[in-house]
Parts: sequence; C-alpha cells; structure tokens
Amino acid sequence: MAAGAGASAVPLPARLGERVLRGVGGCKLELLYLLVTLSSGMLLVWFDRRSSGNDQEAHLSRIHQLMDGRVWAERLPGTDLYGRWWHGVFHAYNNTAVNSPVVYYPSLAAMLFRYGDYRLAGMFTLVCSVLTVAAAIRLAGGYRYLVCAVAVLPAVTLSFVYPTADAVTDSVSLLFAGAVLFLHRRARIGWPGVLAMSVLCMLTALTKATCMVLLLLLAIPAAAMWRAGRRADAATLLVPFAAGLGAGLWWQWTVSGIPPLIGAGFTLDQYRASQRLLVSHPVEFLRTMLVGLVQPLDFNHGFDAHNAARNLQFLTGSETNQLTTATMTPLLMATALLMVRANTAQHAMRPPERAVAGIATVVFYALTCAALMLVGNGILTPARLGTYADGMQSRYFIPILAPMALLLPDLGVRIRRRTVTDLLIAACLIVGYAMLVCAHVTGFPEYDPATWHA
Repeated sequence: MAAGAGASAVPLPARLGERVLRGVGGCKLELLYLLVTLSSGMLLVWFDRRSSGNDQEAHLSRIHQLMDGRVWAERLPGTDLYGRWWHGVFHAYNNTAVNSPVVYYPSLAAMLFRYGDYRLAGMFTLVCSVLTVAAAIRLAGGYRYLVCAVAVLPAVTLSFVYPTADAVTDSVSLLFAGAVLFLHRRARIGWPGVLAMSVLCMLTALTKATCMVLLLLLAIPAAAMWRAGRRADAATLLVPFAAGLGAGLWWQWTVSGIPPLIGAGFTLDQYRASQRLLVSHPVEFLRTMLVGLVQPLDFNHGFDAHNAARNLQFLTGSETNQLTTATMTPLLMATALLMVRANTAQHAMRPPERAVAGIATVVFYALTCAALMLVGNGILTPARLGTYADGMQSRYFIPILAPMALLLPDLGVRIRRRTVTDLLIAACLIVGYAMLVCAHVTGFPEYDPATWHA
C-alpha cells in the first residue's frame, strides 16, 4: 500500500516527463538525425519557395549529358568551352564538366525512373545523402556527436535537397570521416575492411579534387594500430590510400584539358599559364592564404556582392536566403551541445593523430585558395597575386569540418545529466529545423517601393 501510494503521489506531468526523458535517452542519434532531416528535407523538396541550389543549371546540364551516355563533355569547336548540344544550341558548363559521375549518382538513379523529374532527383539526393550521413554517425561511435554537429548545419542539409554535386561530396566525406574514426577506435582491420575502405577512398577522391586531401586521415587509424602492436594492419591501410589516390589522380588527368572557369573569353593555354604563374610565386600565394583568413568579408563588395553571405552560410543556410538570428540560435545551441558531447571522447585522440588532422586542414585550405585564385575571378594575372581569393565560400570547407573538430583537446568535460542534454539537443534541432522550413516555404510580403506606402 505504501509503495503504491508513493508511486501515485508523483504528479502525472512528472511521470510523463520522466518517460519522455527515458525515451530520448534511448533514442539513437542517427535515428534522431534521420527523422529531423528527412521530414524537413522532404518539405523543402516539395514546397521551397526560395531555392538555394548553387549552379543548378550547370549541374542539371551535366546530369543530362551523363544520362545521354557521355561521361565526358563535348568541346565546342574552335573554343575551349565544354558542354552539350541541346536543340541546336550549345550549353557550356566548364565548371561542372570536370565533375565525376560519382557525385550525381542519386540524380542519375532518379532519372532512370522518370527522366527530367527534378523533384524526384531532389528526393533521391536527399534520401541517399541522409542515409549516408546516418551511417557515418553510426560508424563514428564515440565521435558520433562530432559528425552529427557538422551534419546538422543548415548549409549541409540545404545542399541535400537539390540535384547538385555538393550533396554527395558532403555526405561521402562525412562517411569517410566516420569510417576513419571507426578504425581508430577498433585499432585493427581485416582484408574485407581493406576492400571496403578502398572503395570508400576511391569514392571520396572522385567527389572533388580537394577531397583527395582527406586520404591523409588514414594515418590516424594507422597510428592507433601501430600503437596497439598491429603493425601489419597499419601497413595494409596503404592499399586503400593508393586506391583512392590513384582513382582521384586518374580522373583529374582525364579532365585536365577542361579549364573549369565560368563564362567565356578564355583558353586552355591561358589557364595553364595562370597555373604556372601561381606556382612560381609561393610567397605571394602564402600572403593570399593569410589575407583570406583576416580580410573583412565586405571588402571586395564591388566584385562579389554575395561574398559576406557566402562566408556566413554554415548557419545562415545559403547566400541568397539567410536565416534569421531567431532561427539560427537553436541550431547553434544544438551544434555547440553536440561538440560538448563529442569532447568526452577526445581523450582517445593522441597529439600526433591530431597533428594529422591539422596538416590535412591546412593542405585543404591551401588547395581551395589555389583553386579560387585560378577560377574565382577569371584568368589569374600578376596584379592579383597575393590578394584575396575571390569566390571563397564556407560551403567548400564542409568536407574538412569533422577532421578540423578533432583539433580540439580533451577539455575534461564530464556530463552528469546526459539524458537531459540529449533532450535539449533534440529540442533545439526540432525547433530550429521547423523554423528553417517555415523560412523557406512561407510566402512573406516583399517590399515594393511603388505600392508599399500607398
């Protein structure tokens, strides 16, 4: 009687709250990620009023070319423009003609079901990308919160709802990071794992030229295996490294004759001359890297009116439709809490392994700066040496964000109320993504100076 009376004395709201806490505490992080991103992503695919897909026309043209059975773009005779003929008109898209077919596999699969249905292609891209990231979160083990902190950034999720190359690039790079952290935790690998990692390394290297840098991260699990006395296992990681590097270099060789610039009025010889110019001035290039870190975002407003928006888009979502502070706040809180949760596992990462992540980050940044100096503002000229790399966008660094987070030291963070923390993360994600969807699907009144004051 006393026990029963004590149980009944607990208020109903408190009992319900306890059940909710237990439910959230038992919910897998990858399941939470799937529910939030798939539901909000599907709403964006169907009802987004303010599409934020970058270079959509160029990506769609590349997809159609691949569906026609041509892996490499056609060259317009007498020029160095590459693209495809459509109804007697040549459509040039040099900037996406260099992309490998790997980055378009969801859209190509969708086109097999219904050719020309871009919404279906967006749905396939969303599902494939989200499932890939969920697998990355699962693989990462104790570092799953770190991978999730990157994956829930609005810029990442918004890249998943359109048939562009960014979706596969970002999701595969996160899967690669998850696999590296999985091997680091296990500190061993068999030949089936070597084969799987070889395939993943090739896919990663084929997504983007700069993503070949991620292959350096294989040194992190190799160091853990060496430390555990499994030196043969550490040596076998050279196989996936060589496979990935070989695949990436092969693809870059096949498209080396395509200058990846936007517009016209340039030649391949001019592009190669600009490459030689950049390589021959290493001191000026180092200055470019430093300028990119400190130059105010609105300084080059005359050339690139979107420069500030493009470099704030991790949380604002996109360069053309920036989210409000009220929307970004819960998402920022969720990201910060996920990083705090991830720090509880940082003790397993040794300083030499963090150094590998640091080297990969610096090299990734350097290659990104070099690419933008060559293509961001037309053909590189001597006058532009040592200046800001025009065209810089924060979304270019999504593939390296998870390795960058490994640079954080073990802060000694210990969370006593983990269930409450997880509940707060879930609440912030749900509220933040609900507001994000509202921001993109709601029809807001637009300012019209002719009628606003009528």
